[in-house]
Amino acid sequence: MLSREEQSTLRARTATGLAIQGEDIHVEGAPVDQVAIIRSGWAKATVNKAGRSPVLRLYGPGELIGVAAVLTGADSAETVTVISGGLHMMSLPARSFADFLHRAPHASSALHHVQLARLLEADRLRTIRDYPTASQRLAGLLVELCRPENGPIHHSDGLRITVPGGELSQGELGGWIGDSRKTVVRALAELRAAGLVSCHLRRHVTIEDTSTLRRFADAADDGSALPA
Repeated sequence: MLSREEQSTLRARTATGLAIQGEDIHVEGAPVDQVAIIRSGWAKATVNKAGRSPVLRLYGPGELIGVAAVLTGADSAETVTVISGGLHMMSLPARSFADFLHRAPHASSALHHVQLARLLEADRLRTIRDYPTASQRLAGLLVELCRPENGPIHHSDGLRITVPGGELSQGELGGWIGDSRKTVVRALAELRAAGLVSCHLRRHVTIEDTSTLRRFADAADDGSALPA
């Protein structure tokens, strides 16, 4: 969404770096003095709630980390952890980022677009948590992960959702929708038995028909309408 000149200006202000799997880029409650832009790789955002660390979102290529804290001066509201083998990113100091927003004509509009998309994603996830059964909640999450911005792979047997680096566990999927790991395992088995999804080596899930999965997730009944 930036002009080529703006992209060049931004690159000139940044330093490139590599974060390894398991490394925390930001820590909840800690000051934030840098904005990071992901070039490749994935990270997860979590918060500490009653001894648990539910997943808020995934950060992937092209996304910005730390913007809200930098613009408001607040401490980080989340812990951001690398979940792929390596995460390549560009980073720049908070003051330099704020100055870039002020000087680049398209920057503020682009940032507004990105932040609005994130708010809409959060609204969709909150709706998913209200679905009546675990199977429907998991189906809703899988449909969400099929959105183009989450990078599903078009395969011969359907849309394939690959867990970035294989490091987003079933327990973390449960944290995303408010269920335990055991509940997610059972729900996934139900969806698989109904022919709505197929799993491969615990690394990715394939959805043959996202429309069917979406209709099941949005069903008004108690989830008993699983396909025979």
